[in-house]
Amino acid sequence: MNKWINNNNISKVLALAVSILLWSMVHLNDVTPTPTAKIDSRIIDNVKVQAFGLDEKKYILSAMDTDQVQLEVKGKKSDLLSMYSEDYKVRLDLSKAKVGTSTLPLTVDVPSGIEVVNVQPSTVTVNIEKRDTSSFPVSIVTSGEPAAGYQMGSITMEPATVSVTLPESDLKRVDKIQGSVSIDGEDATIKEKRVKLTALDKQGKEIEGAVIEPSTISVVVPITPPYKEVPIELHYSGQLPDGLVISKAQPSVTTVKLYGSQDALAGIKSYNDVDVDLGQIKEAGTMVLPVDLTPPQGFEKIEPSSMEVEITTVSNSQRVIDDIPIKISGAGSDVQAAIKSPASVTMSLKLSGAPGLLNSLTKDDIQLIASVGNLKPGTHQVNLQVVLPRYVSRVDQGNALTATIEIKDNAAATSTQPDSKPEDNSKGTTDNGNKGTGGNSGSETDSTNVDETDNNGTAGDTTPPEGQEPQTDTGSP
Repeated sequence: MNKWINNNNISKVLALAVSILLWSMVHLNDVTPTPTAKIDSRIIDNVKVQAFGLDEKKYILSAMDTDQVQLEVKGKKSDLLSMYSEDYKVRLDLSKAKVGTSTLPLTVDVPSGIEVVNVQPSTVTVNIEKRDTSSFPVSIVTSGEPAAGYQMGSITMEPATVSVTLPESDLKRVDKIQGSVSIDGEDATIKEKRVKLTALDKQGKEIEGAVIEPSTISVVVPITPPYKEVPIELHYSGQLPDGLVISKAQPSVTTVKLYGSQDALAGIKSYNDVDVDLGQIKEAGTMVLPVDLTPPQGFEKIEPSSMEVEITTVSNSQRVIDDIPIKISGAGSDVQAAIKSPASVTMSLKLSGAPGLLNSLTKDDIQLIASVGNLKPGTHQVNLQVVLPRYVSRVDQGNALTATIEIKDNAAATSTQPDSKPEDNSKGTTDNGNKGTGGNSGSETDSTNVDETDNNGTAGDTTPPEGQEPQTDTGSP
């Protein structure tokens, strides 16, 4: 110990340490104290409550008694002044919330250096409902009108059914799922338009919060010129093999739609540009023949654009039908017409056709018509119109059938002497299905039948001989 004390170097070190210690003690109180920062407080209104943690595929927050709170915070004035309302977060944890009504606490996240003094309110009451999903058909409504002369067809959509997810209570209110398309002034089909869908209740009000899947669909709205649906008349070309006749012709469609102007549509009654080529048939049996359909001149479109005709052919047969009555057509009210020859006022015809058609044929299915509308009083040789069922023809079609008709003025008939044998006329008109001057009524009826037959393309001797072009199919041979 004495050695350490007597050592000069040690003494110097100790002296220096004591000097530093004394200096520090003297100057310690000379340091100027740092002033304490001023603490201030602030009220922040209308801070949005942010809910999180809810499984939105299964549940929905249907009600919350408040979605905003008031915060009281404190901190340095400079910090408070530099913060915005968005920097304060009020959160509501719904991860453990149950279906029904419950009251849950709020948590607040504030920036560093800021302290929460008070939250008003500090809890919120919520209602959680279970989500439910159901499928609904989609309906599309249109607004406006297409361009003048155009019309809207049937709307198609893809998909036509969507799923809607809502709380059970709201799902029961859904009346329809609807989209809207404007067709105002359109003159062409609206294709693949995306349309947004809305869930509506029975009053037509939108149901908020509905999750529609998919929320938009693709819609096609046909906008077309006016059309008219008319019946088809079959026409034939080509020749059947010798000995074959048609027993039945069944088209795949019986009407077509023709699109065109109003004037063009007004003048068309049927579509007769259907050409069935019988030259394709080589033997008896049933064969399906394709036919292309083209719009007539002056029309824009035809639907369908093609069809098929099922033709059944059989071996030809012949049969004689007796006592077919001759009828007078076209006699005016100022004349009387009587058949003088043949005296029986009937004829027999030898007919050709399918055995089944001929076997079912009666004289009532055939008409022999003497048209006298343009004849003056006197005796006339009149060619007869022969009206036959479809696919039946006369064997002797090349030979004209005639009847002798006597035309008298009513005034002349009235002045006829008693010995002029009026009973002969009476007998003639009775055989013709007419009585006295009332025969004109029967003639008018016959004339109507002729007109109707002409419209079907089967009037008179126009029914084809075997193997030749048959008349328009009426659908009931």
